[in-house]
Amino acid sequence: MEHIISNSNPFVLSLFALLPLFIFALIKKNIKSRKLNLPPSPPKLPFIGNLHQLGNLPHKSLHDLSLKYGPFMLVNFGATRYLVVSSADALEEISKNHDIDFSNRPAITSLHPLKGNGQDMVYHPYGDHWKQLRKVGALHLLNKNAVNRFQTLRNEEISSMLKTVNGSNVKGEDIDMTDIFNTVVSNVFLRSYTGSYKREENTTKKFLDWDVKFKKLMGSFCVADLFSSLAWVDRVTGFTTLLNSTYAELDGIMEKLINDREKESYVDVLVRLRDINKFDYDVKAIMKGTFVAAVESVALELEWLFSELIKHPNVLKKAQDEVKRVVGTKSEITTNEIEQMHYLRCIIKETLRLHPPGIVPRQTSSKWIKVGGYDIPPYTKVLVNLFAVQRDPKHWEKPDDFIPERFMEKNIDFMGNQGYAPFGFGRRNCPGMAYGIALLEEIIAHLLYRFDWKMHDGSKPEELNMEEISQFVVTRKFPLRLIPILRV
Repeated sequence: MEHIISNSNPFVLSLFALLPLFIFALIKKNIKSRKLNLPPSPPKLPFIGNLHQLGNLPHKSLHDLSLKYGPFMLVNFGATRYLVVSSADALEEISKNHDIDFSNRPAITSLHPLKGNGQDMVYHPYGDHWKQLRKVGALHLLNKNAVNRFQTLRNEEISSMLKTVNGSNVKGEDIDMTDIFNTVVSNVFLRSYTGSYKREENTTKKFLDWDVKFKKLMGSFCVADLFSSLAWVDRVTGFTTLLNSTYAELDGIMEKLINDREKESYVDVLVRLRDINKFDYDVKAIMKGTFVAAVESVALELEWLFSELIKHPNVLKKAQDEVKRVVGTKSEITTNEIEQMHYLRCIIKETLRLHPPGIVPRQTSSKWIKVGGYDIPPYTKVLVNLFAVQRDPKHWEKPDDFIPERFMEKNIDFMGNQGYAPFGFGRRNCPGMAYGIALLEEIIAHLLYRFDWKMHDGSKPEELNMEEISQFVVTRKFPLRLIPILRV
């Protein structure tokens, strides 16, 4: 041995000297890994992980798994690991103790084109740039003052909607309420973005046509979202080409809105801030992300809200009676009168509880985090299952039932507490909450005040099909078709 060492070069001698250190490091790492307390996981299969347990409705599949494996659960979809959060207490712990650590959104390949150059508001990492974007949105589009500023605009679009509905009433025909809601919400947000004094029917049609393609795309299988190393498969199958062409259409729609903007509108403010180089804004990316999120969420809740009203005639009558009592015989409904419709607000809250837009994606920060007694690795992708959180039996009696009266007794706001977070949670919650709620209230109040409703196929209201489909959001599987009858 002495002979070998004496004839060895300095490099070999260094290896021998460092060997104890290598052994010590391996032992230390092994001991540390044994001490880690990771959340429980369902059994997984090679390569696909837990994909076989996901089903067509992920929010329900994950809820079922959480009943067995707990409110903090690790699952693997392909090569990607997720922490699934499924109870009110689990979400409260995250919100109160680790808000900043859970304030980023994960990179999702199929949604990547919405990010533009990465300087958007929806997907940009939490930090100064994101705070500035949020501030601009609040000042010029999404806060209470903006809601009041766009009152005339909303009144015009709601009036146009009522004329369309009344046209079906006159003809005695049924009407696609899903299309009605998508159209009025898109029109309102298009004009709110640009400050336009004229209606944007052609642009709205282009967006709604695009939206159909977008949802179909979101319901497709994206290999890169599950196996980043196999992203080339999406190129071979043509998914990447379809993805880029679909988003290019949205890019063109946003370009038109930029060109048609009025001075001091939200879009105009973004363009000016970009042009003076005060901030590195990707205007179209900001517009795309916030616009798609706004339209999808508000139109979705209108659809579910009206579905629940039709399915529960007693709730519908009680809501109509309240609207009639508050408004009387007036031809118009004012903001002040809507603020007096407390039962209507309860119906909205209950709809948002039972039908949240979907699963909230987040990603943890660069450090290890301790939640629920478990060790969470850095940069872990997170799925907050609002479907499970807002049906937590610990916080909600008869959690699967539609009972608006529960909110007459519970003083719960929309900000996210006590097992209720329909607009997200923490500092990364939805900035458009005030505008979204105002639009929901105004549209529903007018429809309840002016029309009664019948099932289009003559069936009983209680038999209304409530099947879901999960694409970008969790929406109705079949359009909501009804026959409007003018109230006298």
